Amino acid sequence: MIDTKTIFILLGIVVIEYVGVLLAVIADLWSGWRKAGKRGEQRTSRALRRTIDKMARYFNALISLTLIDVMVISVVCYLRNTLSWDVPIIPVFTFIGSISLALIEVKSICEKGENKGDLVELARLAKSLFDDPSAKQLMEWLNENVKTKNE
Repeated sequence: MIDTKTIFILLGIVVIEYVGVLLAVIADLWSGWRKAGKRGEQRTSRALRRTIDKMARYFNALISLTLIDVMVISVVCYLRNTLSWDVPIIPVFTFIGSISLALIEVKSICEKGENKGDLVELARLAKSLFDDPSAKQLMEWLNENVKTKNE
């Protein structure tokens, strides 16, 4: 059986992993909020809802991984008590999941500024292209010719 001290240490490790993921998501939110302000974009509640949705999905995955860890640790405890195996008791799956999710957020923080600026510029270019009268005439001509070929 696991003693109380070991249980509290394991719970502490899991709590630190959960808090680490939470802090990574908050850092990504803060970074995106700042970058949107610098670009002069409007900050909407839609982006905040996406962050909350992402956080919920992350914690659903972490809870599932923690349940797997509980099952694995219970088997390890059984092996320790019955066969005297010296297998370490570590929440491995929660650790791997939390590190992976935190790394995804770090990558998101590093990429969003560059790529989002390019996408905004692309949207502006597309808008100016479609506002051009000659582009409208070309689209009308294509639309008419496609209709005649299909009929």
